[in-house]
Parts: sequence; structure tokens; C-alpha cells
Amino acid sequence: MNYKELGFRCGIEIHQQLATETKLFCHCPIDLEDEAADSQVKRYLRAVKGESGGKDHAAEVEEMKDRKFVYNYYKRNNCLVEIDEEPPHEMDEEALETALIFTQMVEAEIPAEIQVMRKMVIDGSNTSGFQRTAMIGLDGELETESGTVSIEDIELEEESAGIHERTQEKAVYDLNRLGVPLIEVGTDASIKNPGHAREVAEKIGMLLRSTGKARRGLGTIRQDVNISIEDGARVEIKGFQDVRNIDKLIELEVERQKNLVELGENLDSDSEVTGDNVTYVFEGTDNEIVSAVLENDGAVYALKLPEMTGKMKKKISGERYLAKELVDYARNQGPRGIIHTDEDIGGYGLEEEFEELADIFDKEQEDVIAIIAAEEQKAKKAAQEVKRRAEMLYEGKIPEETRSAEQDFTTSYSRPLPGAARMYPETDIPPIQVSDKRIKEIENNLPDTLEEREEKYSKEIGEELASQIVRSEKLLIFEELKQKFDPKLAANTLTNTYSRLESEGVKVEKLAEEHFKSLFEALEDELIAKGDIEKVLEKMVHMPPEEAIEKVAESKTSEEEIREVVQNVLDEKEGMIEEQGMRAQGALMGLVMGRVEADGNTVSGILQEELEKRV
Repeated sequence: MNYKELGFRCGIEIHQQLATETKLFCHCPIDLEDEAADSQVKRYLRAVKGESGGKDHAAEVEEMKDRKFVYNYYKRNNCLVEIDEEPPHEMDEEALETALIFTQMVEAEIPAEIQVMRKMVIDGSNTSGFQRTAMIGLDGELETESGTVSIEDIELEEESAGIHERTQEKAVYDLNRLGVPLIEVGTDASIKNPGHAREVAEKIGMLLRSTGKARRGLGTIRQDVNISIEDGARVEIKGFQDVRNIDKLIELEVERQKNLVELGENLDSDSEVTGDNVTYVFEGTDNEIVSAVLENDGAVYALKLPEMTGKMKKKISGERYLAKELVDYARNQGPRGIIHTDEDIGGYGLEEEFEELADIFDKEQEDVIAIIAAEEQKAKKAAQEVKRRAEMLYEGKIPEETRSAEQDFTTSYSRPLPGAARMYPETDIPPIQVSDKRIKEIENNLPDTLEEREEKYSKEIGEELASQIVRSEKLLIFEELKQKFDPKLAANTLTNTYSRLESEGVKVEKLAEEHFKSLFEALEDELIAKGDIEKVLEKMVHMPPEEAIEKVAESKTSEEEIREVVQNVLDEKEGMIEEQGMRAQGALMGLVMGRVEADGNTVSGILQEELEKRV
């Protein structure tokens, strides 16, 4: 596709969790573990007027769903702040410093006074109904191979609660994640194409990791993507986690908008979508789905979609077909979906009912009849939403909306785009003054980027190992170890040895900086040898570092015992030695290693020494 001709516009927002000691507005630790909740809090949310005096449309739509929100509370890393029963504390200084460092790395302007704001959140992921956020930087720049991209804004904000379970009636959230510090980085819409978007996202991610305070692992970084084409509309795709495939996501969204625009050009804009409550038609139905709905005082609503026969099954984005655009709007209000005449009605056993509907709606051959069956109010709201979305198809309009990324990189409707009425000041936290002196100190002490570190470390440990370590979660540990120990051995242990143990099922995630420091100190003190590294790390997973080192050291065969074994093997293989001389060392080495508990370097040295005497 020619993205320039399509009028392609794209901006991205990167959300990166920070690895601070405590949460942003309280003293709870941020370490998250799989554990059982200690209690639950249950609430409903309602739309209220913002500072401008109006209600946010997205909030009003969410209120219509009347969904219950349940929050799992964890004593270890939750307090009254997380359940909105206590005012927030002062902003975490470590998180603020990290955000300011990143802001200077992209040469953004830092305001002299930082004001914390409340941003209305309508999906229940914050117990207060809003997210605390503070503008930290404006008007930064990011250099890419495809040109300069502006960093419009940088915020420091609290992470939302993590979703645990979601149904049409309720959403269950885990509060242990709520309040973790998060940097949000937003670009302008100057991104040129999907490949450029991937480059921008990867570079921002690299700079965030360069601060040394970016959390690593699944769910710790995610991207929101804003996309539009000239004849389409701006949509925001929320929470995409796979930066390596962000280009595929964007390609398919552009394809969706382009195909919907072309569909509208081929439809009669004067066509009228009609609908009504048709419950009476289905009162004696044999269809189990519909009859179950009606037995519970439900209702059936029907819609006539002119000219849609053959089009509902048209693919508009990857494997996603047009009917899904309408199904999303129905499901958003509670019903499981829609049944329509552009699919096999015979499979539902509803031929008679749809024949009667065809007469009621004066259906022409090219028209489609669709029904929605659910609890009466949900069915009515769903029919209204599907009708509204269908009418846009005939007008050739793409709605501005928030969409969710699916596993196949297509997107589905989530809710309307939030408006300006969602922001207002946080009155419980005083403004934060940022002095010129503080900014100057940060500017003079900026960390090297990962790209700069890779170039520097390549000279010490080689290009391949340097590339591995700068992309590793153990980079900061390496930078501590290299000051005192062999940098090449440290990098190899933290990357290749670590990965090998992980592939063998060893729970290496339990190994922290203290374990590796103890390991290398034991190597330096010659308590263990290089060949013992894997054994020591494997034992450290189950016991304190000192105990693991001691057990491995005690199990090692002494040099005197090794020499005795070597002599025995040489005696046994005297014929081989006479025939092969020093070339027999490889085969002899295997025999000796099978009889001793020692590292290979030590054994090899003793074997070579004794073999040379014999030869």
C-alpha cells in the first residue's frame, strides 16, 4: 500500500512500568507474585461531570452496561490508597527522577511545576474511577532512520489494576498491580508507515531500558497506537504488547479502514436501516438459544440492512469479516452476537421465523435481516448500537473509537474515544517544583544508551556477547560485576549459562544480584572453579548462596585425589599412550572425568602434566 497517498497518519504511546522499590503514591512494594487474594472489594462506577461541566461520552456508554467491578486485595502490596479509602502519599522520588532522566534523553522541556491530574477511567481498572497522571515533559525529539519524530508529551502515572476475569456482568481486577509507576511516552502523528512505527517503538523502548529502571517481562511495556487514513477516522488501539509485530497490527487496521471506505462508496447512502421488537415472531420457536432467552423474560430485536447480502461475509481485515464490525457493537452491550440471513439460517432452525420477518420488513433479495436475542434492555441497547454502526456503513464513515488488539493482529471495537471532559486536577497532591539546578544535574549525568553501551562493551567482550548482554534483563547486574570480575565470564554466565539452565527447567528467575555476586566472589577466592558455575547456580535456586557454594566445594575431588585417579587411568591405558602419545589426551580426559567430581580445567591441567611425563 502507498501510505502517503492514503493520507496515513500514525502516532504511538508507549507505557513502561518502572522498577522502583515502592508504588507511585504509597509505600507498598511493587513486586508482583502469583498468590491468593486476601479479600475483595465490590463497586459500581457512574459517569460524573468533569471540570468543563460535561460528561464524557465513553463514560456514559460504560455506565449503560451496569457492570459490577470486583477487586482482589493483597495485604502484601496493597493499602488503603489502592481501594481509594486514604488520600495518596507524595509522589515516589525514584520514579520522578527516572522520568526526568528519560525526558532529558529525548531533549524534552520539563515544566517548572509538575501538577498531578486525575484522568477519568471508565473500564473499572482504577477503584477511584480515575488515574493519577502528571505531565513531566513536552516537545522532545527522536531521531530515526526515516526522519525525526516529535515526542509530544511524557507523563508519569500510576499503573491500572490487572484484569483477572471479565464477563458481560462483571469485571474482576487484581489490585497488586495498581499504583506501580508508569512512564507514558506519546509521539506526534508524523510516523510514515508501519515499519517506521516499529522502529520508533523499539527506539523508545531502548531508551527507557537505558535508564536502568524499566521493568522487564510480559505486560511491563505496552503500546497504544493511533491510526487514521484520509477518508477514514482516528482510532486508538489499546494495550498492544508485542512491539515486534506492531507493523502487522497497523497494516491490518489501515486495510480495515480502506475496505470500509470502499464499501461505503458502493452502497446507496439513502438506504434506511430499520428495526423493531419482534419477540412475538419467536414465541413458539424451536431454537434452543432464542427459546432460553424468552423463557427468562428476554426479547428479540430485528434489523433490516439494505443491500448487504453477500457483503456481511466480506473480509475487511485479515480473516476478519464485515459482520464482526456489527457483532462487536452488539456484544459490547451484553448479547453474545447476532444471527443474520447472510449466513446459513438452516443451521439455526429459524427458517420460518426469518420468512415471517422478511414479510414484516419488506425484505428485497439483496437485503439482510439480523436478529439480537437477550434480556430485554440489553437486546434493545444492542439493537440501537448495531443500527447506529450500520448506518455509518452506508454513509462511508469510519467511527472514531477505541479498539482492542486481537491475537491475529486485527482489532475489535471496545468503546468510544474518550473526550476532553475526563481530566481535572488532583487536589490531594501539592504541585512539585523542578529547579533549573536539578535539570542541569540530570543533563550532565545522563546514562549511556543501550546502543552506546553495546558499542563500548564490544571492545571488551566481543560483538555477539555484547549484543546479548545489553538486551538481557541481567544488564545492570553485569555492569556491577564487570567492575571487579572477568567481564567476559560474567556476560557469558548471565546470558548463555542462565539460558541453558532455564531450558533445563531450573527456576533461574529466583536468582538475584546477590547470588551472582556471591558466585563470582567464590571464584575469585578459588573456593570453586569456572567449571562449577552451573552446579552452584542450580543449588542457589534451592538454598542460600553461601550454603550452595560450600556444598559444591565440599563435593569436589581434591587435587591429590585427581592425580591418583589420573595415574590409575594412565596405567590402564598404557598401550593407547604408547600408540597415540599426547593425542590420547582427549579419550583419557573422558575416562578421568567419569571418576572425579572436579572442573574440567583442573583435571585437564593435571592430566596433561602426568601424560607428558609418560610420553
